[in-house]
Amino acid sequence: MVIKVISFDVDGTLVDASFADLVWREGMPRLLAAKEGITFQEAREILDRRYDDIGEEDLRWYLPGYWWEDLDLPGTPEDLIREYAHRVEVFPEVEGVLQELMGEYELIACSNAAREFLEVSLLDLCGYFGHTFSSTTDFQMVRKFPDFYRHVCTILKVRPGEVVHVGDHPKFDYQVPRASGMTAYHLDRSGDAKGRETVGDLREFRDALAGLD
Repeated sequence: MVIKVISFDVDGTLVDASFADLVWREGMPRLLAAKEGITFQEAREILDRRYDDIGEEDLRWYLPGYWWEDLDLPGTPEDLIREYAHRVEVFPEVEGVLQELMGEYELIACSNAAREFLEVSLLDLCGYFGHTFSSTTDFQMVRKFPDFYRHVCTILKVRPGEVVHVGDHPKFDYQVPRASGMTAYHLDRSGDAKGRETVGDLREFRDALAGLD
């Protein structure tokens, strides 16, 4: 089957994952501390407990708007996220690889990050992608489950076998898309993981794609 679409995970694949962490663990505690008249450390401990109480299996955990309303924080989530936009770091090889691939395939970006984060993470890369998908915002899923990938294929009007996905999560970027009928590659920038479908960066992924033709 002819490959038509290349799907990229975002955090840890295209950009360093620390940007969102800074918003959750530095920016939000700072706002809460100022609002409540407490120290940054006290605010951070409060938020850490709240994050744990909600848990990563609850959709609310991922949605900035929920936390702004619940904590009555000043400003908007978008204001704070844009404040940290300069901390987004695109991995060195990414743009060169995207430039090479965009003329041959349709490129898409798939993430479980809320769209408020996704759009800022991709500010310098948005011109490469025909579509971007957030599992939490677009499909109300906390992870990129099989239905996520099926929805993406339906929207793009392609079959799973016509899509190749790459990302750094061994389950949700490799095992799940493969089980959904896609070709998938596990990206491990540490070099610790081994396997025929494991790549160390996107240059290696590009070379693996050439072997599929």
